[in-house]
Amino acid sequence: MWYLLLPILLSFPPLWAQQPRDLFGTQRETPSQLRPLPYTGLGGAAYYDLSFGTGLTIPVNLWGYVRVPGRYLVPSSTTLVQLISFGGGPTEYARLTDVRIIRDVRVDTTIVERVLVYNLELYQRSGDPSQNPLLYPGDTVIVPGGALSTLEVVIGVVRDVLLILQAAVTLVLFFRGGR
Repeated sequence: MWYLLLPILLSFPPLWAQQPRDLFGTQRETPSQLRPLPYTGLGGAAYYDLSFGTGLTIPVNLWGYVRVPGRYLVPSSTTLVQLISFGGGPTEYARLTDVRIIRDVRVDTTIVERVLVYNLELYQRSGDPSQNPLLYPGDTVIVPGGALSTLEVVIGVVRDVLLILQAAVTLVLFFRGGR
């Protein structure tokens, strides 16, 4: 009889997996958690609110070889390294010597697009603050991939083509042998 209750008991998360609660039993969020905002656009794109409900916030975009790319709402004092950290950090294929910030700068009524390049490996070695700038509203940070990321893509395409060829050859041999 107890085995009938087992699926119900297993559907509840264990106590160690639940979010922290205050003295009154209400859930409280920890600052390290990413909170997806409701997004009404198409495709359910990733949009994260890291403002923690305080102060002036700015929207920025994080693209490329980071663990959690998407659109972020961050405090106005956020730096480049902080944003990449909010995104889970760079992946193993990221090229940190060529991180770009695309910034729209308005001059009168025309928009002048500027691309700024930063070397985060230099920042790691020397702590040079010029390599870790503050972000502005609407900035798009792009963390490019290195040579290994390109090789990984090429190997993936070759693998897929070979799988299709293998399936085609198998079908041809199967139908030839059946006659």
